[in-house]
Amino acid sequence: MSALKRAGVAFVSFCVAACCLFVLAATPILLHFWLFLRLPGKPAVETRQFFIPPKTGAFGIAQLLESQEVVRDARAFYLLAWLKNSLHRLQAGEYAFSTLMTPEQVLDQIVNGRVVIHAATLPEGSTIWDIARIYEQKGLATSDELLDLAGNPDFIRELGIKSPSLEGYLFPQTYQFKKPIDAAAIIRAMVKEFRRNLPDDWERRAREAGMTLNQVVTLASIIEKEAVVDSERPIIAGVFHNRLKINMPLQSDPTAVYDIPGFSGPVSSTHLGRQSPYNTYRIKGLPPGPICNPGAKSLRAALHPEKVTFLYFVSNNDGTHSFSTTADEHRRAVGRYRDLKTNVAAEKESAQTAPGTESSAGNSVEIQNGKPAP
Repeated sequence: MSALKRAGVAFVSFCVAACCLFVLAATPILLHFWLFLRLPGKPAVETRQFFIPPKTGAFGIAQLLESQEVVRDARAFYLLAWLKNSLHRLQAGEYAFSTLMTPEQVLDQIVNGRVVIHAATLPEGSTIWDIARIYEQKGLATSDELLDLAGNPDFIRELGIKSPSLEGYLFPQTYQFKKPIDAAAIIRAMVKEFRRNLPDDWERRAREAGMTLNQVVTLASIIEKEAVVDSERPIIAGVFHNRLKINMPLQSDPTAVYDIPGFSGPVSSTHLGRQSPYNTYRIKGLPPGPICNPGAKSLRAALHPEKVTFLYFVSNNDGTHSFSTTADEHRRAVGRYRDLKTNVAAEKESAQTAPGTESSAGNSVEIQNGKPAP
């Protein structure tokens, strides 16, 4: 055999040996990666919820996932992201992972940005303080941040609202937000929904009624607090429009307690007599601004009141009201309401003092949504 052939054989033998050594050396690594792809981060059913900060690099994300026991090996996860051409497609945000997810499922969730969605439900009739509390409880913004912005003149002007406060313009519904989000973005979303839910003909109707948008929203907020049954909203709106036309006080109970910090409980005669720019028992016309954030039905009722002759209404103690045109009719309706309340209270007391029950009594005075006769 020539020297050249011997050299060729030696080279081939060397390559074969090198390949064998490489395979032997790589086998544990390949086996480790194969197992990594198929095994969850932790052999237990748990949920890990945490935030991946913006501008976090791919290996930083891999290390975070390993520290949270979502994946077993940060380096293997980084390799997986590289093989999937996903190193620059990982998205920041708040995620919730099951510890039983495979690394490929984890990678797919981050690449597609399937982050935690936070839902905040704002009931119709919520005040700005209610709304601020709800968002703080959801961890989306602090109460102070929201309240400060809701009363910030520059921010309010930026939103195109002519009002000293955003009370009334934070539309009540269920919102869904992703973190991170700030108070300004939350408020902008609510004001956008408010505009979207205004009736299409609101400008014409407000002009015909001689009212500004803020006055319309203020009236709608009072309707929202007074009405329980949707079908009565236009009727209650008609009562208030009638009172406004003859410069008669609106005498709406909720207005008397709106500016009492942290108020809860029944409205008493003492509340009705307190001095306040919002108390429509002490002022004529509308208060200076809304007393809550009304829903779409109350906004429509304020702009489209039913044409009625009624000037009074009083609760039937079941969510509905009795409407009256004259003071005498109203006095009789109030009498019926008081008799009903007395009977209900007597039945309740009788049930509480029956054999096998404990007796309890209270002396709270509740002023319902009806207007007492002059």
